[in-house]
Amino acid sequence: MIKAVVTSWIFVTVLWVSPLSAHAAEEVAPPAEAARFVTALGEQAIKVLSDQSIPLEQREEQVRQLLSRNFALDKIGRFVLGRAWKKATEAQQSEYLQLFSKYVLTTYSRRLGGYAGEELEIVKAQPMGKRDAVVLSKVHRADAAPLNCGWRVRLDENRFQIMDIIVEGVSMISVQRSEFAAVVKNQGVDGLIESLRMQVSKYTAQAS
Repeated sequence: MIKAVVTSWIFVTVLWVSPLSAHAAEEVAPPAEAARFVTALGEQAIKVLSDQSIPLEQREEQVRQLLSRNFALDKIGRFVLGRAWKKATEAQQSEYLQLFSKYVLTTYSRRLGGYAGEELEIVKAQPMGKRDAVVLSKVHRADAAPLNCGWRVRLDENRFQIMDIIVEGVSMISVQRSEFAAVVKNQGVDGLIESLRMQVSKYTAQAS
């Protein structure tokens, strides 16, 4: 089975996109605008999750919609599959991406029910690499020390995207990529697809 990436902070499970895609005309993410983007997206998530006037199931559905609108799930999936992507057949690639998207949207939206009033403080933003910006922040928690998080942001086709979340120095997409690589090594791409299928089916059964 796939071991899910678990952190104590809500946004780590929400804002998570891979550092993939290259275009002929590269855009550069201005750090100040990247910081505003991270702030606005975090506020959207908090608004949904803190609204106790609607049932948890509806809040989870709204979070799934937020994820689906704002994150390039196909690119995420291709990145975390790593070298195995090119070795997979077209049929495997198609099924994997469909299951991966469902897995991410369902898994992480369900985890967000544990939101307990965490607050995001933007510390600073600065360039990262040739195209990206990293927004450094602290997540203040009631029952623990602040969590240091870096948000890697890219401007792609006039849209900002979170390319990675670095939590206390650990890249979330790298962790997921390593976990998937271990499954593929032991069970192949079909084994990973079956693991994802089982996870998605389990969550579907629990929701019904």
